[in-house]
Amino acid sequence: MGYIIKLSLSNLNRRRLRTWLTIIGVMIGTASMVIMITAAIGAKKTLYEQLEMMESTHEIHVFSDTVSRKDRLLTDELVVELEKIHGVENVYPVLEFVGQENLSGYVVHFPITGVTADYMAKIQLESGSYPESKGMRPELIVGKGATGLFYNYEKNLKYTDTAEGSNGMTDKKLDFIYSVMNGYDVSGDMSSGNGSSSNVSGDKSGDDRNSEERIKLRVAGETSNPYDYRIYTDMETLKLLLRRNVRDGRIPGQPLDKNGNPYKVWVYSEIIVEVGDTADIAEVSDIISNMGFQAENSKETLDNLNRMTGIISVILGVIGAVAAIVAVIGIINTMSTAVYDRINEIGLLKMLGSDNYDISFMFLFESGLLGFMGGVLGVGLSYISDIILNKKFCTMLGFAEGTEIFVMPSYVMLAAVAGAVFVSVLAGAIPAARAARIAPLTALLAN
Repeated sequence: MGYIIKLSLSNLNRRRLRTWLTIIGVMIGTASMVIMITAAIGAKKTLYEQLEMMESTHEIHVFSDTVSRKDRLLTDELVVELEKIHGVENVYPVLEFVGQENLSGYVVHFPITGVTADYMAKIQLESGSYPESKGMRPELIVGKGATGLFYNYEKNLKYTDTAEGSNGMTDKKLDFIYSVMNGYDVSGDMSSGNGSSSNVSGDKSGDDRNSEERIKLRVAGETSNPYDYRIYTDMETLKLLLRRNVRDGRIPGQPLDKNGNPYKVWVYSEIIVEVGDTADIAEVSDIISNMGFQAENSKETLDNLNRMTGIISVILGVIGAVAAIVAVIGIINTMSTAVYDRINEIGLLKMLGSDNYDISFMFLFESGLLGFMGGVLGVGLSYISDIILNKKFCTMLGFAEGTEIFVMPSYVMLAAVAGAVFVSVLAGAIPAARAARIAPLTALLAN
């Protein structure tokens, strides 16, 4: 078998131009296919990352459509129940306090969102540090998306467009303005200042029971997520602030029952349920819905994303397959021509004792070697192309530097080389079978 391999290498070397043209054909076909595959993988990865930044694919957001029924309240008791559901990894209550943030005339109307220390640790910071847990006064983490919305309506200018604002909001102190309601509002309904009944602008609309409060809060840090429009603080510290502003036994931001009396438990604005496997999202959401609560998740968005990336993968795969088919045709042509050029050599080998298996192996080895060399060079070409295209596309599309639009996992490299060898051997199978069937005497008398 060793002499067959040496003879194959000698034959390929003897016909260098044809050999390299075939290798180049395989290289271009492999590179085209790999680039299309890496583009599909990169598109899916980028879309998933964007979705994950806007809305975690592992989270279910639980809300209540009423605060007049005690069994429909979002309380610590419900948190314990949700933790027992199969597939749930973590449950995080969220407490919002409506108000307005003002930084030297630049304002935004967002509630302060109190979260637990465990959830706070999940937030990625671009600058600063996390707020102190159970501090005397709330410290804030401002979402990067919210930072870009601080606006001065008199100057018609965003805070981030100023020289000072270009450095972010970390360590800045802003005024948080909120409204505490002491009794009946103008509609005649009992309220504690939650939702639309809050009046943070100072206009009491005839209701002298509103009292506007103002507190200066330090921004401890800023998130790195441009789609994060929340302003966070430690929940326990926020609860202390709310307790210090109790009016007639009512805690600001907390709902009242149908009789206008405050509840004796903390009622949360929402509860975030974290599921370990996205496959369990639908089942867990159904269980929560059957409990009488609203369960919102990104499953529908995720399903649409999967369909869209699937279509993209098929289209790109077809484009890459065209170049691969051309490469296969080139190998078939090369090996078929080699059979006719070396028909006397085949006859001589058979007269010297080589059987049909040896002759067939010789041509299959040559075609496989051509596929291997073309596959390796094709992967190398596609790797370099992906690096260049990533830089070009990031500049053209305005993505952050380092964003990978074309992603090449190691398994794609190995699969591309293995696929090139496999397809090349298949392409050489017909010429190899034809060479093995040639009769020795016929081959020697040819030409």
